[in-house]
Amino acid sequence: MTSSGRSASPKVSSNLLADQVFNQLRAWITHGDWAPGVTMRIREVASLVGTSDMPVREAFRRLEQAGLIVVEPYRGARVPLLSIDELEHVYDVRVILEPQAALRGTRHAGADVVEAMSRHWSAVRAASDRGDIAEAVLEDEMLLTALYEASGNDILMRLIDGVWDSCRPYKSLWVSNAIDQGIEAWNHIEPLIAAVADHDEQTAFNVLDRTYQDARDVIRQLLTGHITGGDDTRS
Repeated sequence: MTSSGRSASPKVSSNLLADQVFNQLRAWITHGDWAPGVTMRIREVASLVGTSDMPVREAFRRLEQAGLIVVEPYRGARVPLLSIDELEHVYDVRVILEPQAALRGTRHAGADVVEAMSRHWSAVRAASDRGDIAEAVLEDEMLLTALYEASGNDILMRLIDGVWDSCRPYKSLWVSNAIDQGIEAWNHIEPLIAAVADHDEQTAFNVLDRTYQDARDVIRQLLTGHITGGDDTRS
């Protein structure tokens, strides 16, 4: 395991299960013990945390799903480098695409879409309460997918899927901070679901436009080390 200017990684107790390994690795990454650019190999991490390879492999899968690592075949995994420029570009595209997708989805959404969004919203809250970033982010994306797919525009959905791949590390950074600070990261979801249920296209558009504009500001502060606790900006 290597890093630039980083001493040996912190030690943990042995015999951790996969979810415990995931939580420990997530904490090391999100708290800066493993900085962007750090590389990891399964056997090295397994030795470090005192488990077999299997729990670490599963933790790697979940960390990759959360956007917290990039797995490179035959080279292990690394913590991705984050940048202000990429943040700005990713959220520029989110602000262009996703409020429009919400507006168009709301126009065509039926009761089944509202039900699906409500179901995923319950799962988001449960995952957030237990500190499972990967699951919370996944359920949030599934909630939005239910709405966006109602637009009937497959090309728009494919574009958004691609943007999410680039966005996930930044969103995961915000969700990690929100959970650590006891901040509500999901204040926008209930107003969004209500707007969809009422077929209020403009409100659905406005909710996501404001959410992503605000989120960009908070993530920018996180990246530059200027974040302060108590902000309830959404992700």
